[in-house]
Amino acid sequence: MGHSKTVAHAIPRRAMASSRACVAPASRAIARKGVRARSGARGDVDGAVLRAARRAGDRVREVWIETDNLQCVTTAVELGVSSTVVVSGADDAFESRVRAACAVEVLKVSEDGLRVVDASGTSTSRARVVRISTPEECEAAVRAASSSSSPDIVVMDANEDWGIIPAENLVAAYASSSSTRLFARVRDATSARTMLEALETGVDGVVLCTSDPKEVRAIDGILREHFASRDDSRVDLVAATVTDVKRVGAGDRCAVDACVNFAQGEGMLVGSFASGLFLVHAENVECGYVNTRPFRVNAGPTASYCAAPDDKTAYLSELKAGSEILCCDSHGRTRVANVARVKIERRSLVLIEARVKTTGARLAVLLQNAETVRLIRATDDRQPVSVAQLTIGDDVLVAVNDVARHTGVAVDERAWDER
Repeated sequence: MGHSKTVAHAIPRRAMASSRACVAPASRAIARKGVRARSGARGDVDGAVLRAARRAGDRVREVWIETDNLQCVTTAVELGVSSTVVVSGADDAFESRVRAACAVEVLKVSEDGLRVVDASGTSTSRARVVRISTPEECEAAVRAASSSSSPDIVVMDANEDWGIIPAENLVAAYASSSSTRLFARVRDATSARTMLEALETGVDGVVLCTSDPKEVRAIDGILREHFASRDDSRVDLVAATVTDVKRVGAGDRCAVDACVNFAQGEGMLVGSFASGLFLVHAENVECGYVNTRPFRVNAGPTASYCAAPDDKTAYLSELKAGSEILCCDSHGRTRVANVARVKIERRSLVLIEARVKTTGARLAVLLQNAETVRLIRATDDRQPVSVAQLTIGDDVLVAVNDVARHTGVAVDERAWDER
């Protein structure tokens, strides 16, 4: 990594990018050609494939971009792939340009090139670099992995022409670690995908070294298409049959206005029980009575649950400007959005009860009794249906999560019930 400049990105993605010219001498030495693996250099990889599988292949990955090109930084920020920049400790001018251009966290590479540290003056270590140019160095890195217990990010900086076997060895070696994350240093988006798929589960992140903004855009596309992120994961939606629809009087209902516009077929997962949430459609369907509110979900009373990022739930009463919510469409595709505001007003409510077709579990949701409030039918066309038109026997889409919750986090309870 040497004296190159770097960006981090989370996928929530972070970022780093650089040209061959910005690679430090120590890194160039690693990239020399002609180093080949011995037949025994694979170590215990074959026997460790099952251990490697402990890390989910669809987990969120990270990207760092190592660069001397400010346009790579701004491109990463515009794409949502960067929130941290790592610069050479000796390049104060570039660090200043980055700080002036983007609201990002700035880190730097240590003088020996073996660590990435906080640039604010605390020198707190954020990652350590493991250089691999020979089979012996690869074997030493695997042995070190087996004894590592401290939370850390390890960046594998391997020979340019010999990186797949070291990546597989270290993916297997770190598979059982819940605290250490493995990154691989690469020079283009294609190589990044190879590292992210090593031993199927892949590394936890990559350091993309380029001065070409096209590579930043390319890796963003690869991540979106092939790898999970906090913004584009899925939930399983199933059918639930409506068993009752009845008015229950007035209550304090929340209209959640997001910082994004919802698409057709998209809304929020809301319900009275955390174990099963109804997909409530956004107010973006023309009805002829009032103007659409494409940013709004009329989500129900303050006590209701809603789905939040990272497999959590929140009470509607907890949402406020800046809070994160999980948007979901009729096919279960999700994305994270921020709340612009929450309007709490006294409105008449309707209680909708349903049973999950596959399990018979009983679910309920309270919503405002208005034509503009809609669920989504569990039919082939997955069309929204107003609560004013909903009848017993209709099938609607729900997300079932049969676990107990404590402060929004799933917990293992032997006995619990919601009704």
